[in-house]
Amino acid sequence: MADGIGRFIAKRIVFLTITFFIIITINFILPHMMPGTPADYLARGPSMSTKERMRLIKEFGLDKPLWEQYVLYIKNVLRGNFGLSYKYYPRSVMDVIMERMPYTVFLLGISYTVATIIGIILGAYAAWKRNSKFDLTLVGLAFTTRSMPIFWLGMLFLYIFGVKLGWFPLSGALTPGEHYASFWGMLRDLLRHSVLPMTVIILFLIGPPLLLTRSLVADALTEAYVRASMAKGLPPRTVLFKHALRPVSLPLSTYTAILLGYVVGGAVFTETVFDWPGVGRLIYEAVMRRDYPLIQGAFFIIAVSVLLANFIVDLIYAYLDPRVRLQ
Repeated sequence: MADGIGRFIAKRIVFLTITFFIIITINFILPHMMPGTPADYLARGPSMSTKERMRLIKEFGLDKPLWEQYVLYIKNVLRGNFGLSYKYYPRSVMDVIMERMPYTVFLLGISYTVATIIGIILGAYAAWKRNSKFDLTLVGLAFTTRSMPIFWLGMLFLYIFGVKLGWFPLSGALTPGEHYASFWGMLRDLLRHSVLPMTVIILFLIGPPLLLTRSLVADALTEAYVRASMAKGLPPRTVLFKHALRPVSLPLSTYTAILLGYVVGGAVFTETVFDWPGVGRLIYEAVMRRDYPLIQGAFFIIAVSVLLANFIVDLIYAYLDPRVRLQ
């Protein structure tokens, strides 16, 4: 058993390492495919002297051939050095990202958790009442919200609940110039600003876990052991959540890790629409300003987070299902 888990972990680490280097390679190539070069945009920086500008160009090898830039980039990444942001010069890339990260973790962490839990619960009930009005309504809503572009959904909510009704703030995470008497006052303001972007992300994410759970549980309800539990007269809730939902928790746990990628993708659009001061908004600003180090640093942090999340889920899956260790 221990040998099986050890081999599985070793294989996953090798796969993770290969994927990691593919990601950081793409992360290097994509910004260089954009119009202009990093050196061109660095040279336009009005906040630095000519001497400082030339020092940075030499330090990050921007005056060297592309392959030498790539080798230097790999060395810097492995040291956790992404350089200085062009827009926020002289601040380092990691300093700028870490300043924005708490807002993104707060927004996406709550949205992702709520969407996953509600989606699984509603999907289970939809499977229990399959082909009923409740089921058909949920499936229709799931397909509708999932097919809507998240930025369009965000603008729609912003117009209705922010502009027309005036129930929620239009932008930002905190009220500008507001002085809070306590931490709870700041938290209330933060929650009020986050209601609309969170709701949009939840609606965008809730469809896939709902539909997957409905399909898996519907199949489980036809199994003999579930029918036997019904015949014993067990309460419907016990049959549904203990006997039908629990056995399908493994594929659901795997899919929730994949869903994390959708969360990250939607963050850029949602944070931009609501002017939320997170990493997603930062990526948009970096692309607009051709801030190559900031683009690379932000995408690196996001990619590594998704990789680690999938790795953890793989380990949990292997622990719960011994058959996975033999693959």
